[in-house]
Amino acid sequence: MSFIGMILKLLHRASVVLILAAVLMGYGVALGRVSAGAHIAYGFAFALVISFTHAMTLFYFAGMGVSMRRAAAGVRSGSAFLEQAESMRRRLALPLGLALVTLMAAAILGGGSHTRTLPSWVHHIVSLAALASNLFACARSIRLIRANESVIQELEARLRGDASRP
Repeated sequence: MSFIGMILKLLHRASVVLILAAVLMGYGVALGRVSAGAHIAYGFAFALVISFTHAMTLFYFAGMGVSMRRAAAGVRSGSAFLEQAESMRRRLALPLGLALVTLMAAAILGGGSHTRTLPSWVHHIVSLAALASNLFACARSIRLIRANESVIQELEARLRGDASRP
């Protein structure tokens, strides 16, 4: 297991907790148990951490793809590993992109809701969409990081096997 993969999986698990906390704090504001200022401050900070996690995951898969292409150059069976890595990146790009867009929309529309420029239900609906899309993206990210690490290990084993042949 790579250190970066381990950190990213930990960050995705933390992101799940953070987005749940932000949504629950929003309900706390509606019930009068949490101040709007606390919800805004924590929600914004949580959104930054979650956005960072998603962006780093996209960079991780792009960087791993480049590294695998370099390592597999000239290896007969290397293309199968590269296809697997590309497939994982494609399966992750849309969910992470949607999660980022809905998260940012929820944060921005929350400002409109707080200033009463927008009705609060708009922020509420977008926040629930952000919650759902981020939970899905985090779960898929963790699974695909794990799968990507397996592909990398298989490629490394294949490269060691090819290097030992005369």
